[in-house]
Amino acid sequence: MTVLIVDDQEKILEATKKLVDWEKLHVDKVYTANSALAAKEILQEQHVDIMLTDIEMPGEDGIALQKWQVEKYPYVYCIFLTSHADFAYAKEAIRGGAFDYIVQPASISEIEETIGRCIENLAQRNYYMQKSERYDALTEQAECPEERKPDSGRWGKWLIRGDYALLRNQAVNLLHLAGQDGYLTIRYRQQMIHAFLEACSVACYEKKVEQEAFFSEQFSYENMLQSFHSDEELTEAIDKCLHNYEKTLVKREGREEENYTVQERIREVIRYLEENMDRMISRREAAKYVFLNEDYFSRMFRKETGMGFKEHLLKIKMDYAGKLLANTTMPVTLIASKVGYENFTNFSQMFRKVMGTTPTEYRKMNTK
Repeated sequence: MTVLIVDDQEKILEATKKLVDWEKLHVDKVYTANSALAAKEILQEQHVDIMLTDIEMPGEDGIALQKWQVEKYPYVYCIFLTSHADFAYAKEAIRGGAFDYIVQPASISEIEETIGRCIENLAQRNYYMQKSERYDALTEQAECPEERKPDSGRWGKWLIRGDYALLRNQAVNLLHLAGQDGYLTIRYRQQMIHAFLEACSVACYEKKVEQEAFFSEQFSYENMLQSFHSDEELTEAIDKCLHNYEKTLVKREGREEENYTVQERIREVIRYLEENMDRMISRREAAKYVFLNEDYFSRMFRKETGMGFKEHLLKIKMDYAGKLLANTTMPVTLIASKVGYENFTNFSQMFRKVMGTTPTEYRKMNTK
């Protein structure tokens, strides 16, 4: 395991290299660079697993360095170690693909803990990459039986009949069998995606609707094409498409007033909130989503759930944040963004209000 530390202040470079217990972290080699240019030279000449970098440096800053690193060496994990406490910097860093963002002054134990989590994450990534490579190797020996190939024609008929659950269940079953018999690869998932999209085209032609009926602003055609990284991702993508399609047909055929009950609409809104956890959805938007008057929607929502819309939205966001804190090593700043909070301080306050403790303390108490 190798680490590169980048900072224009020599004292910080020396202190970090000297005080961190690299042996405990199983780090074999530590490189240092006092500029982005020097860091690039090391990255080009040496194998680096993790890069710790400052943001504000003469010439090219750390954000620009990280963007270059992601493009050239995407396997390298980046941690920002900087005196910038501005959440905007953290957000830009995380969006750029950084693993975490540590604000100085930070204790050595905090730095070691972050590097340790990064190493664990890196090990998991390597494991899944090796697993994927093994699947690809098996593909040369294990061929997909003809009867187990996704059938776009059959799926199209099921879509036309409204047998959405049947289609979804067969897709899940085919993925399971492919994994069991050794021909589950990214290529196989891509074949399933294309078969599904062909089925969508068949159904749209028959029902005389545009293919956009399967997609939305939150989940596009391009998102569907990219949903091949895991079985869970692909299954969720199919679910979203089927949900959008069914909703389009319900709206077009005017069934919302006859069969679309208030209870169903409230359940629909709750699902919508859960699918858009990274957005702050207003009561007006939620009411509009299910064709209800805003005030009436508010009363019915409280009646069905036992709490107000804002209260429920806050609860599901903090519950989801709690799950991410307890079950992943995801940086707290990224978790805040994933539940729709632009301001980290605001997120922490809301989390404490609902969960009774800070995000950091919650993670410590609930990490398995």
